[in-house]
Amino acid sequence: MGAGERLPLAEGKGVGREAESEAQVFTDRKQQHFTESIYHLTKALDPYRPVVVNDGWEHTVSDIITLHDYEEDGDRFLARYSLRDDILGNRIPFNNGRYAFARGYEYRGQPVIISKYGGIAFKTDAGWGYGNHVKDEEEFIERYRKITNAIKATPYVCGFCYTQITDVQQETNGLLTEGRKPKVDPDKIRAVNLA
Repeated sequence: MGAGERLPLAEGKGVGREAESEAQVFTDRKQQHFTESIYHLTKALDPYRPVVVNDGWEHTVSDIITLHDYEEDGDRFLARYSLRDDILGNRIPFNNGRYAFARGYEYRGQPVIISKYGGIAFKTDAGWGYGNHVKDEEEFIERYRKITNAIKATPYVCGFCYTQITDVQQETNGLLTEGRKPKVDPDKIRAVNLA
């Protein structure tokens, strides 16, 4: 992109921001209105499917409240999410200073899912993952089990999605390598998910 050009949409970059120091969806009314317009445009085109316009945090209007959380410790996750009314009431940030809703918006009874969690990478991987790397499959499965069980034990969370299915370039936090080879036994992952 050349000087003066702007991205209309970019994950993690906000809407039409010219500089990283500018306000984000949390406080910027222009960005908030834009997310509302995207929501209503999408609903006009297809009123039957749920729409999420700001996945992960700082929701404006959304049919599902999606939260990203790469917490490594199941007990810390449970303690944090036991504060349901504070998180969904936007009184406290739920993750790294992020709030569930943009300023001026509120929870309206939508389903809540953890739409990104995990991000576990091995010490042997050349790239990066979220948090501390694990040394072997046993450590991976133990962390995966603890955090997945914590999510499943949180009564108001009705779904979750692990990040991520495969490694992607330098982001080596996949369950599979970039070449689609399992990094851990898929049956062990399945056992945790079905427990």
